[in-house]
Order: sequence, then C-alpha cells, then structure tokens
Amino acid sequence: MIFLEKLIPLILGHFVADFAIQTDIVAINKCPNNKSKININWAWWMTGHVSLHGLIVFFITGNVFIAAGETIIHFYIDYLKCIGKFNLLIDQLLHILCKFIWVLFII
Repeated sequence: MIFLEKLIPLILGHFVADFAIQTDIVAINKCPNNKSKININWAWWMTGHVSLHGLIVFFITGNVFIAAGETIIHFYIDYLKCIGKFNLLIDQLLHILCKFIWVLFII
C-alpha cells in the first residue's frame, strides 16, 4: 500500500509537469536543435523544465537526493528525445520507470 501511496502521486505529478504545466514554448525551446527565434539558450529552458520535475519529486518524497536524481535523469531523457534517439512513448515510459525506482528507494 505504501508503494502505491508514493508511486501514484509521483506519476500524477509527472504528467501535470510534462503536459499541463509545460507550454509549447518550453517544449520547443528546451531542445538544442529548435528553430525558435527566442534568444535564450536551450539549456536554460531544459533546466527550468527539469527543475520543476525535481521539485515535484522532492515535495512527494521529501528526499533531496531523489529530487536531484530526478532532475538529472529527466534532463538526460528529454535531451535524448529532443535529438531523436527515441519517441514520446519511450520518453514517457522511461520517466515512469524512474518513478518506480524512486519509490523503491524510499520504502
């Protein structure tokens, strides 16, 4: 039961941050090969996006190390998706797999 009490909020928080909160401007500009005319380096957009994910994970787990891990791994997964190494489905499956791993660390 404790497993699901942590896993479900982590997954819901992920989808809120990745789809409800992330704007099209962020989704486009966080990729290094974007064609946007906004003159802010892609890494700043990506850092802002993944920091939100790390913050949500921290609020749910209360663990700063897991939050930092989420931030770093989310950056890497999104970067690989942005450069075409895999599609949105694989991207989302990898993010959800991370949530399973975080819960294993805290129960």
